[in-house]
Amino acid sequence: MTIKDVAEAAGVSISTVSRYFNNGYVSDENKAKIKNAIESTGYQVNVFARGLKTNKSKLIAIIIPRLDSFTAIQSLKGMNSVLSKLGYQMVVVPKNTIEEDEIGSIRRIAGQGFDGIIVMAHAITDEHVLLAKSSRTPILFTGQSHPQIDSITLDDYKIGFLAGQYVNELDVDNILYLSVSESDCAVGVNRKKGFLDSINKSVRTLISGFSQEEAYHIMDRESSTIKFDIIVGATDNISIGALKYLQENNILVPDDVKIMGIGNYDLSQFIHPTLTTLNIDYQAFGQNAAHKMMSYLVPDYTFESQDIELSIIQRSSTQ
Repeated sequence: MTIKDVAEAAGVSISTVSRYFNNGYVSDENKAKIKNAIESTGYQVNVFARGLKTNKSKLIAIIIPRLDSFTAIQSLKGMNSVLSKLGYQMVVVPKNTIEEDEIGSIRRIAGQGFDGIIVMAHAITDEHVLLAKSSRTPILFTGQSHPQIDSITLDDYKIGFLAGQYVNELDVDNILYLSVSESDCAVGVNRKKGFLDSINKSVRTLISGFSQEEAYHIMDRESSTIKFDIIVGATDNISIGALKYLQENNILVPDDVKIMGIGNYDLSQFIHPTLTTLNIDYQAFGQNAAHKMMSYLVPDYTFESQDIELSIIQRSSTQ
C-alpha cells in the first residue's frame, strides 16, 4: 500500500495526499476523502521516511524514571491525549534515577531524529542545563525546576502544605514524616517544607527512598526509637511500605497508628486498610508538558497551563 493507492482511493492527487500528511493546506472536503481512504485501505505512514523529506519525524521521546512508576504512567496518558491529536507519537525511554544515566540517555536520544525530548527529571544539574541549551532538539524537563531553563512542575510546597493541614485536623500529637533525599528538590525539599510549615504539632522526619521496600526497611531500622501517632509518606508507595511493616509487627492501623500517603496511586484503594491520600491529577500535569513542548514545535501555538487539581481522599487508614 502506497501513497498513490491512497490518492486513487480518495480521488485526489498524490500531491494533495502528501500535503495532508505533512500538515499542508488541504480543503476540508479533501481531508474527509483522504481520511476515509486511509481507513478503508489500512494505510500507515512511515514516519521515518517522511522525516527524511520534511526534517520532522513527528516523534517525541519521553524519558521516564521507571516503567513501574505510577506518576510516570499517568503523566504519559496525559501527554498522549494531547500529542496524538496533533499527529505526534511518543517513544518512551525508561532510565535509572542516577543522574549520569539520565544525562547519558538524553545525549543518546538527542541525535536520533526526534522532534523533541521530554525528561521526567530526578534533578536538574548544571550539566542538564548545558545539555539543554546546546541541543538542537528542544528538551523540556518535568517534575524539577531550574532558573535557567523552562520546565513543568507541580506545586510541591502546596501539596505538602495541604497534607499537613489535614493532619492538623486529626487527633494526633506525634507525627512521623517519611521524606526522600533532598537531591530530589521537588519532593525531598519543597514538599517536605510545605508539610512542616503547615504542621503545628511535633514532627520527626526520616529519609526513605521512593520504593515500598526502602520505606519498609527504614521503618524496621528506626521505628523502635520513635513514638508516633501517624505516619505520613511523601508518596503513596512510601506509606504502603510503612504500612506493611506495621502490619507484620502487629501494629493496628488506624487504631494504634494512623497512616497517610500522597499521590492517590491505584493500589491505595485496594490495600487493607485503604489508604488516605492526597490526590494529584498527574494526567493534567502530563497534558501541560505536552502543550509546552508543542509551543516549541508548532508556530503560533498558544500554551496555557491548566491548574492541577489537588484534593484529600480520606479512607480507612486515618478513620
